[in-house]
Amino acid sequence: MPTRRTSLRSAVAALGVGAAIVLTSTPASAANEGTYSGNWGSCAATEEIQLRTVSGATHDWMEFFPTGTGANCGFRIVRNGDPSFWDSTGAGSGWLYDGPGNLLCPQIYDRSTGIVKWSGVRN
Repeated sequence: MPTRRTSLRSAVAALGVGAAIVLTSTPASAANEGTYSGNWGSCAATEEIQLRTVSGATHDWMEFFPTGTGANCGFRIVRNGDPSFWDSTGAGSGWLYDGPGNLLCPQIYDRSTGIVKWSGVRN
């Protein structure tokens, strides 16, 4: 038969496990929504991440648009490790699906060397 001390110990342990589960849970809406800006010299761009509901499902969408350009400015979005997904010298990307199955990362890079000078939020 459990004693009062054993019952109290079990209750405290159960509360501790419950608190750990609550503290480690991350809701789907707690991603990286927001507006981020980056630059390299005269090359500058803005990344926007927003939650959008399409066909009843809510996921992240991302837009990347240059705000300053120069001779060697390159702007691209790397998707799931593929740097050729989207590339531009000045036009914006438009809104792109950034939900499950898509890992997008915007970059500003030097077109003459290919070296990445700024990486945005990888989401």
